Amino acid sequence: MAKDYYEILGLKKGAPIEEVKRAYKELAKKYHPDVSKEENAEKKFKEVVEAYSILSDSEKKQNYDNYGDKYQNFEGYQGGYGQKMDFDFEDIFNQFSGFSGFGDIFGEQRGGQRRSQSRGDYGEDIKVNLTLTFEEAVFGTTKDISYEKIERCEKCEGTGAEGAKLKTCSQCKGSGATIREQRTPFGTMRMQTTCRTCNGRGEVAENSCSACSGQGFVRSTANVSVKIPAGVNTGNHLRLQNKGNQGRDGAGDLYVIIFVHTHEVFKRDGEDIYAEVPLSFAEAALGSEIEVPTLQGKADLKIPAGTQTGTIFKMKGKGIKSLKSESHGDEYVKVIIETPKKLSKRQKEILEEFLKDEGAAKKRKGFFDKIFGKD
Repeated sequence: MAKDYYEILGLKKGAPIEEVKRAYKELAKKYHPDVSKEENAEKKFKEVVEAYSILSDSEKKQNYDNYGDKYQNFEGYQGGYGQKMDFDFEDIFNQFSGFSGFGDIFGEQRGGQRRSQSRGDYGEDIKVNLTLTFEEAVFGTTKDISYEKIERCEKCEGTGAEGAKLKTCSQCKGSGATIREQRTPFGTMRMQTTCRTCNGRGEVAENSCSACSGQGFVRSTANVSVKIPAGVNTGNHLRLQNKGNQGRDGAGDLYVIIFVHTHEVFKRDGEDIYAEVPLSFAEAALGSEIEVPTLQGKADLKIPAGTQTGTIFKMKGKGIKSLKSESHGDEYVKVIIETPKKLSKRQKEILEEFLKDEGAAKKRKGFFDKIFGKD
């Protein structure tokens, strides 16, 4: 079933790009896997990004509005060779934007502007999604990625001519442009346009290349090894220059979009992590030293006497490495006191004695007296 990109963004068909951008920012925040508690948040987040990539591009949007789910067959969509992504979105999650080579899919990294690309000069950029385990994102890893791209035909060296043999274009006489005269009430006007026969190159093939059918480019599978630094998170992207589709004047870039699986124990908030650890009643009441899980393995945590359930302890520097520096976030351990379901006879006797001396009933009576008054 075809996807309805307007429906994904909660918009009416044909909504202007300004509304698309506003809806995208709201939904990206809502379904971002690190902060969303919605069911299937990661899947919905990817759908929102995909919908935005089409409806925020005026040419793709027009094709989609006109042709619906058949828009991929028309100019302005490069689905077969890799989807173009313009990474100039507003930086919603910009905490990683200072890292060299890495940025966030909602904003370019600082320190550089995206080079201008015009159709027919440079090749299209390619977007590839890469899913990492929690550990791979935290500690860094190296991943081999395969993707389809357009490359210059080696047989004709990108000329489209068999044996790379070219001849002067007969239409424009090698100038790459044609001049058309038109009579108007104000006199004769001369208009210069790009030659359609040679596409402005001034030369054409003597015979079309058999390998690329005269196009000068072929589709191929590319393989790259990508080094992922420690500390990346969902929404970060890695830009590999000149690894995108090849054009007449140069190649586009490859953008690797990062998605990270959740962890069974740790919850992430930026560079900090959170974990819940069970604590027995005796350990909480008397105080103890327990082992807790950290990213680096087990660590000792001192529990003071009288600790209450839900107490959170901070373990400085036990979090995730920053992309901007060598510093680490912190780990926050929340202790949950477990009430035993089965007690021995001796344990019951001890707790009964404790109950007599505890005075909790008196405290509750005082609490109710404040509300309802004394009997």
